[in-house]
Amino acid sequence: MFVKNCWYVAALAAELGRTLLARTIAGDPVVMYRTEAGLAVAMLDRCPHRLAPLSLGKLVGDSLECGYHGVSFAPDGRCVRLPGEERIPPQFCSKTFPLEERWGFVWIWLGDPALRDDSMLPQDFRFQDEPGWCPMSDHIHVSAHYELLVDNLLDLSHEAFLHMNTIGNTAVAETPARTTLDGDRVEVLREMPDCTPPKLFVKAAGFDSNIDRYQRLSYKSPCYVIIEVRATPTGRPDDPTRLIWWVLNALTPETESTTNYFWGLPRQFRQDDTALTDMLRAGITRTFEEDRQMLEAQQRVVVQVPLDSRTVYTRADQAPGRARSMVAAMLAREARAAAQATEKRSDEAA
Repeated sequence: MFVKNCWYVAALAAELGRTLLARTIAGDPVVMYRTEAGLAVAMLDRCPHRLAPLSLGKLVGDSLECGYHGVSFAPDGRCVRLPGEERIPPQFCSKTFPLEERWGFVWIWLGDPALRDDSMLPQDFRFQDEPGWCPMSDHIHVSAHYELLVDNLLDLSHEAFLHMNTIGNTAVAETPARTTLDGDRVEVLREMPDCTPPKLFVKAAGFDSNIDRYQRLSYKSPCYVIIEVRATPTGRPDDPTRLIWWVLNALTPETESTTNYFWGLPRQFRQDDTALTDMLRAGITRTFEEDRQMLEAQQRVVVQVPLDSRTVYTRADQAPGRARSMVAAMLAREARAAAQATEKRSDEAA
């Protein structure tokens, strides 16, 4: 089960063009493309005629033509061509989904369009577009449930063990984190004074001494984890070699056991250094690959042994636990609303 009345990242903006892109999002098959004017379009990847995937069709102008029987749909879902028929029934249409293109990502609303709420977009992603920041983004596929990825990001103590060759240092595991609930957000703060700089930090900022490291995580349900990262030479907060970046994580569920992981890493230093950008991309990709291998192995275990059957918990489990509770509450609200709508329809039909 997945939350529907929310925004999910459906694609990187650069992924969408005049070629049909098929992607499963929170269990729903979706096909996306751009019109000739560049407008992003998303439809249910299922022709209402014989349920063939529309992604196996082709674009004719701005319309999507089903590859099975040639039925064609305009960007708003209206059927505009029905071969062999003189009249097109008004109900013969394709389901479309609202899209919002911001900050280099394309966001989709799968739920009730009447409940669309743009304020639910995670505003921290704006750093990908703001002046003074150098953006970077990408996407990986992970064969694990998206909540395992959320758990992984909300407990970064694992950096000290899984990522010692990139972003990890012992201070991440040894320094207690402070977890707070702020409205619809879970926040985790870890301040690590006078610690050894991680290898990727040394490569990025040229640190040649210990650093004061700051790490603030913010979770926004159902699937966003934003990490603010700062590091400066110990005792010198205004040193020009300081490192400042954000790690923006959008963990879009695909199925109950797979996730499309979209990420951004805008930085506020050496913004025009393309060699640094390439190095950071390689380092972050390596880090995420280490996560992917561990999470996919964990997924294979939890299919057989549910995660809630474990008996060992630590203080670092507080944030992942709160995040899961928030998603459960969202799912419960949607289930109640669906039940009430069904009851109302039954009463009206009686």
